[in-house]
Amino acid sequence: MPSNTPFLFGLMAGWLCCIPAAHAEPPQRIVSINLCADQLLLLLADPEQISALTHLSHEPAASLFHDKALAYPTTKGLAEEVLPYQPDLVIAGEYGGIHTTTLLTKLGIRVEKLPIAENLDATLSNIRLIATLVGHPERGEAIVTHMQQRLATLSPRPEHPPLAAVYDPNGYTVGINSLRGQAIALAGWRNAGDELGISSYGSLSLESMVRIKPDALIDSPYTHNTYSRAEALSKHPALRGSKLHPHTITLPSNQTICEGPWLVDAIIQLQQERLALQARQNQAQEGAH
Repeated sequence: MPSNTPFLFGLMAGWLCCIPAAHAEPPQRIVSINLCADQLLLLLADPEQISALTHLSHEPAASLFHDKALAYPTTKGLAEEVLPYQPDLVIAGEYGGIHTTTLLTKLGIRVEKLPIAENLDATLSNIRLIATLVGHPERGEAIVTHMQQRLATLSPRPEHPPLAAVYDPNGYTVGINSLRGQAIALAGWRNAGDELGISSYGSLSLESMVRIKPDALIDSPYTHNTYSRAEALSKHPALRGSKLHPHTITLPSNQTICEGPWLVDAIIQLQQERLALQARQNQAQEGAH
């Protein structure tokens, strides 16, 4: 039997004596065991409602609100770490932490799951969901409205959009049925993943990249200036050869890992990069004549 089993049983016994009743009032001891739930909690909940976040919430590359997250203790999502906080709400991911959530549910602890957001509509839905769970639905609606207003200001898609390729470690890329894929489309680019038949997630071979000749590469390095061998694919001589000089667009990794209003920031950045690229291309064509 694992050495921590007596400790866990003791926590369970103590918890069974104080299981919270119905959750008519907004929760006051919320524990998140999902990074994306961390972000939305920090955005939407009152600070005193949050008891603990995930350990990733303190990492700048993963957590957009890492500075705010430093004010809270963290867990790695284990039941024995969560129980001492006596949470009246635990927010988990859609698929992660199954053993923890199963045990917590058996103990009568309220567990809610944050769905994976693969598009803008799901992003708006998740913002509303967390806002409602923490008892502040009006905050969620205000953020959703502001996002929609900003998206309405995007320039129309050009008649001949340039081609962009998400090129993450090992050539990992996305298609239209993904959050970044939709962001690329909304920003007015063609997506290499779409053109190569990748609907959600896949990888681009070096040969495909050379063949399709993207105008831009989009990456989101987790750690700047310390590219791994996998990440170094974007620096391959074949991609930097005389006939292929793609412009590199870097999106902060903490804006691409999880959904939230920062998605609009990424879309606007991608649009600005497209407009600047097209202006340079037009100038080059005029100079050639």
